[in-house]
Amino acid sequence: MAIIGTAPFPERIRFFDGQRLFAADLQALEQFNREMRWLHNQSLHQAGVASGYAVVGNRDDRQVTIQPGYAIDAAGREIVLTQPEILQVPPVATDGQGNPVYFDLTVLYPDDSLLKETETRDGICVPRGAVRLREKPVFCWVELVSTSDPPGPGALATDRQAKLAAVNKQVESGMRIRLARAEVFNCKLNQALSVAQRRNARTSASPFLAAGRTSPTDNTWEITTSARGILATLKVHTADSQFRTTPRYIARAGGDRELKVTVQAKTLDLVLDGFPRVDEPSATGFTFSLLIPSILLDLTGITMAEVAAALQPALKSWYVEWLGIEG
Repeated sequence: MAIIGTAPFPERIRFFDGQRLFAADLQALEQFNREMRWLHNQSLHQAGVASGYAVVGNRDDRQVTIQPGYAIDAAGREIVLTQPEILQVPPVATDGQGNPVYFDLTVLYPDDSLLKETETRDGICVPRGAVRLREKPVFCWVELVSTSDPPGPGALATDRQAKLAAVNKQVESGMRIRLARAEVFNCKLNQALSVAQRRNARTSASPFLAAGRTSPTDNTWEITTSARGILATLKVHTADSQFRTTPRYIARAGGDRELKVTVQAKTLDLVLDGFPRVDEPSATGFTFSLLIPSILLDLTGITMAEVAAALQPALKSWYVEWLGIEG
């Protein structure tokens, strides 16, 4: 902030009866209070949306609606919108190769040069001047580009690429606040806006946790065999938990592990176990797999095909218990 690093110490503005005031005195008071408030925001909050700023935009829409809201940037400055704002979708067809283009809808604290005069007054022996300036947030679509990867071999970054990278860094640093992410194709939204990437100015005191258990009646296990053993996989859906980003999943398989396998007219009792693994995690689910090593089967003299045949009906009683941690 301006106070930190530019002044040896804060100064409190004081007045007394009969004092002759200048505009600079009142401006200094307003500046002091504003910068102390920004310092408070910067020290105790993170850059992001504190309240409101709901964004509505559905598939095939050519414009989006931004509702009133309050956000804080990395410098602690308040970005306030008091009336709904309608913004046109970027007029972009494709990325030049027939693919959609991705944009972040951002809001920026307005520069002094962009403030509009809302009231002026005549001065005494001085020209008429502004006494009120309207702070209106600046909205901008920012095309997504890499800010860390250098250009490929033999490639030179163009001025446009350099400018886009600089703006993307402002989004990453919190000087521009991300409100939503859009996928644009043929000058309209290719799918509904995503708000999963926006950051909350109020940090959570603890991570978001959700847990669940698949229903045996809905299980659609798949069994494959290889030299490593028998692999049982199941698609687990977690959309009801409403994770906003991909959490860290912990999962285990439950159910009856005791199997009866008949080999050469002799029935053997087996207890199966294996190594669990979570693959393809996302905010809406993951793939759970349980590997039963072939070495365990080799000790019994039973082939994998025989165990797989007995395992198929037993899987109807199996389920997956999971825990998702989003922080």
